[in-house]
Amino acid sequence: MDIVRFEDTPFYNPPNHEGVISRRLQGDVVSKADFAWVGFSDFPPGVIVPMEAGTFSKMYVVIAGSLTIEQADGKRYLLSEMDSIFIPAGEARSVINDSGAPAAIIVVTPPPVI
Repeated sequence: MDIVRFEDTPFYNPPNHEGVISRRLQGDVVSKADFAWVGFSDFPPGVIVPMEAGTFSKMYVVIAGSLTIEQADGKRYLLSEMDSIFIPAGEARSVINDSGAPAAIIVVTPPPVI
């Protein structure tokens, strides 16, 4: 069993996530979790993660505030507290905090294939 205290979690910088403050909660260097990595990302007001298609699937769970997820075709989804979304590998999306208030999500991804 691996207990990880939030104050002990390391920061990390996901590519193309300028302005987002991210911390690793489980997996990677913080625990022996081998089936998923879990992160926390804080989105200050006005932050926009540009449109990109990830190489792996991911899930977001909004735990504070609200965020807009935009697909490549322009369709937008507003996610509020405790809403979640599954994004398949290869599906382009942008994450936008245009709410004027801070927002935060939990991110769940598979560990990288080595």
